[in-house]
Amino acid sequence: MLEHLRVLVVDDEPDLCEIVKRVLSRAGAEVLTASGLAGAERVCVEHPAAIDLAITDLKLNDGSGVQVAEVVRAHCPDALIMYMSGLPYFDASVVELGPDASVIAKPFRATELVDMVQVALIRAGRVAP
Repeated sequence: MLEHLRVLVVDDEPDLCEIVKRVLSRAGAEVLTASGLAGAERVCVEHPAAIDLAITDLKLNDGSGVQVAEVVRAHCPDALIMYMSGLPYFDASVVELGPDASVIAKPFRATELVDMVQVALIRAGRVAP
């Protein structure tokens, strides 16, 4: 399903990173994790131009998902961005997400996550529908 896809998952909840890693790995993706903005920067330096998709929480202890997106795109300009949010509402007018971005509400089911990743890839023209 998600073979040949390298995903960076960024969240300050290590358990959530591991769950997302397990789900996406089972779907065929290679998954890297980071615990916040600083960790995401480290992963991008260690794996330059190798991130296809970043899935990041909107609110991190040391920054924001938007900052993660900026770091990822600085190293991997073609990377897609997907945001996770546990907030009961999300005001897109407050944060510029970019044309390729998707938002998935926490908590989510494994199938919902895989489906959202596939939809993001299809929408960006990375895979056939």
